Amino acid sequence: MTDEPDKKPTAAEERVAKLLKLAEREFGELKEPEIKLFRAVAAGKDVDYRTGNAADDDPAGADDWPKGRALRADRIEWLCTDSEATALVTHRGVWITGARIEGDIDLKFIRMPFPIVIFGSAIRGKFDLTEAEVAGLYLDGTHTGSIIAGGVKVKGSVLLRKKFSAIGEVRLHGASIGGNLECGGGRFINEGAYALNAGGMKVLGSVFLRDGFEARGEVRLPGASIGGNLECKGGRFINKKARALSADGLNVVGDVCLNEGFRSEGEVRLLGASIGGNLDCNDGRFINEGGYALNADGLKVKGDVFLRNCFEARGEVRLPGASIDGDLDCDNGRFINEGAYALNAGRMKVVGSAFLRNRFRAEGLVSLVDATIIRYFEWMDVDSPEKATLDLRSAEIGTLWDEEKSWPSEGNLQLNGLIYTKIGDESPTDAKTRKKWLRLQPDDRFRPQPYEQLAEVLKKEGHEDDAKRILTEKAKAKAKHMTLSLRGVKWWNRLWLRYLGRIIGYGYRLAKEIKFVLAILLIGWFFFGVGYEMGIVTPSREWIYPAGRVNSERVVEKYPVFYAPLYSLDMFIPILDLKQADYFLPDAARGGRLLDFGKYELRTGGLLMGYMWFHILSGWVLTPLFVVGLTRVIRS
Repeated sequence: MTDEPDKKPTAAEERVAKLLKLAEREFGELKEPEIKLFRAVAAGKDVDYRTGNAADDDPAGADDWPKGRALRADRIEWLCTDSEATALVTHRGVWITGARIEGDIDLKFIRMPFPIVIFGSAIRGKFDLTEAEVAGLYLDGTHTGSIIAGGVKVKGSVLLRKKFSAIGEVRLHGASIGGNLECGGGRFINEGAYALNAGGMKVLGSVFLRDGFEARGEVRLPGASIGGNLECKGGRFINKKARALSADGLNVVGDVCLNEGFRSEGEVRLLGASIGGNLDCNDGRFINEGGYALNADGLKVKGDVFLRNCFEARGEVRLPGASIDGDLDCDNGRFINEGAYALNAGRMKVVGSAFLRNRFRAEGLVSLVDATIIRYFEWMDVDSPEKATLDLRSAEIGTLWDEEKSWPSEGNLQLNGLIYTKIGDESPTDAKTRKKWLRLQPDDRFRPQPYEQLAEVLKKEGHEDDAKRILTEKAKAKAKHMTLSLRGVKWWNRLWLRYLGRIIGYGYRLAKEIKFVLAILLIGWFFFGVGYEMGIVTPSREWIYPAGRVNSERVVEKYPVFYAPLYSLDMFIPILDLKQADYFLPDAARGGRLLDFGKYELRTGGLLMGYMWFHILSGWVLTPLFVVGLTRVIRS
């Protein structure tokens, strides 16, 4: 039998042989873990040093791993930097699982056309990829020291997930990532300094800092650009009394999700950030007592902002100058910052609505000064409203939805300059309730605008009588504040403010004045008519009586006839002359005796004369006021 010809080695076998020969030339005699690494890399496979026992394979216990799992960092560097060795690395790249890598991995400024994959391993030094280029960087489950990768260019994704842990700074400042940056379940520990530093980073995909992600130290994303979402669902950002998440000028095409169990201890900062989707903080906890819990001055959001569904902030939530194209929804949110701003949204613009309702709770000041809300502002079903102060000064809103039980305590509602076009269907429109609302304003000075604005809206919606009552309330409030210090106020203004204005509704309620005038005229009609029948009201011109017969029957054809209603009207209105007031007067000497003061006595005639003076003076005062009120009605 003839021998079979030698089998020709495969391309993979040839690569393995060449790579081992090159490695022996470079490092001398190779150890078993190194031979295993070079064989796998040349064959396009991953090298796995794990035992299969989860406890034994935990990188946290890598110090106890045997020498058979140890690799020197310079072996990995050589695979990525030596041109001959690099040529023998397949498209699968350097793929290591379960190894303890001793020393620093220095790959700065290196261009690698293949990915670096180090799973479930322990790197006992720093990993430097400064300005390097690599197809992908995958470190899931690996424990490492600092990763210095400023300006790195990654064609694919960067995976720092699944119990990945870094002690020291992970620096991705100015990095460019063609896929995603995924850090779900990763731990970044660098207390008092930067835990994850990715300022100016550009990511074509999404950034995932979620699902058990934890950072102890500052996470920095200022000026970063993200083509997808920034998702921090369930993430923990811990940097007490400092910045936990800093993302000034962040640009995200999709959503920013700080929700579903998200927790920060320290300031979350989004100054001038731009978000193409929603800012979702549902069920998030932002803790920075005595400081800024969520700081988003000048934030721009194309979608909605959700601070709802058990959202909790302990510290100030800042949205001054923010622009929101959708809604600001704070339903069932908790904003706790006693004695300071709980929600500061001055100058904010919301194209949709602002919902502060459904068990919304604020302990501190809610400020919407100069804010613009195009559709609805809803302040309803507020939890513990007595702990909140609501400042709506100079705000502009579409429709106001509120309810009496949710109003703040007296002195804790600021309305001066607030403009709104409608009051919601379920909100009170009666003057009695709205007067209570207006009285919740601080009592330090008189502010006419809130009364006038409310009256204008009520009138436009058909509640004209309620509008008049509100304007009357305005005059009362003005009177109250002016009479608190009457120095410099002229006596007739004092009289008007204290007494006369109240009687006739300050000119806004003409019907009230008419009723008052009619009451005086009817009383006069009765008293003067009875006085005439009793002979107390007598002709005032003596020529009516025949000679020698004073107080006898008058000459009817030469003297006006007495009519009690006309007499009452003639006495009351100064400018009238009905031939009654000049021709008849009460006689103080007539009628029954009421009181005797010696030489002087008071008879019913004298009492009727006193009433006549009151009747005349009332006419002099009330007639001009009636004209003023009538003029106001005609103008309106």
